[in-house]
Amino acid sequence: MVIDTSGSMDRYLLAISLGSIASYAESRDVPYVRVIFCDATYYDAGYMTPHSIMERVVVKGRGGTILQPGIDFLENSIDFPSNGPILIVTDGECDNFYCKRDHAILIPKGRSLPFKPRGEVFTIE
Repeated sequence: MVIDTSGSMDRYLLAISLGSIASYAESRDVPYVRVIFCDATYYDAGYMTPHSIMERVVVKGRGGTILQPGIDFLENSIDFPSNGPILIVTDGECDNFYCKRDHAILIPKGRSLPFKPRGEVFTIE
């Protein structure tokens, strides 16, 4: 998962996003989620259990928004499954990004991306 941790992502939106991902992973028996925080750079939080995501997570970032380096890092990571899908969480106030592998985008309801997305887009309230 690549999550936008820029200043435009408020605490409530971050909490709802992390909770949604943790709940979904837990319901599908996904043992670990690779978490990458992105603002002006990316921060690899490593693999986290869904339960640990639901608890207190130390979010890094809160600066600008450049998601592409985090996506590139995850796509090229040797310890991330080559067929592993990527979930990109953002509020839409982000750079244009491109993801080569299967991916989905989670965005707040009523928001849009500054480009036409290739992956499936899901909304949260």
